[in-house]
Amino acid sequence: MLLLSVVSPKSMTIDRITAYDFMTIYGKDFDVSEKNLHGDNSLSFSELSSKREICADGIKMFVLDGLIAINRTQAGFLYMLTSAGRKYVSTLNSDYKLQYLQIAKKVHKKYSRQSDTAILKAISAKAVQSLRR
Repeated sequence: MLLLSVVSPKSMTIDRITAYDFMTIYGKDFDVSEKNLHGDNSLSFSELSSKREICADGIKMFVLDGLIAINRTQAGFLYMLTSAGRKYVSTLNSDYKLQYLQIAKKVHKKYSRQSDTAILKAISAKAVQSLRR
């Protein structure tokens, strides 16, 4: 939901949400932060494969709670925050939220004009680069 608040009122695919979340958490690896929110981890790129499923489960829950809306398009499903979702996000208060949003905005600024496929390729390239270290 934090990611969707960054792009609101626009919407995103599950692939973009997953990719943005990964790049936000490991912002240092994508040159959008001085540190990784979850610390430096040599196995960080292995998390990506399970992250999509986790994101999908979270989105389903938020849709059922009326916090996220689904828009079906020819390109697939797009997800966006509802007004209740925006209100809920505004009630969250933590240093983590502030850091996450700050980095997520940088991720969106850097990658908003790229396709989901291009973003996933960028993550794959960073994964290969990480393995070679």
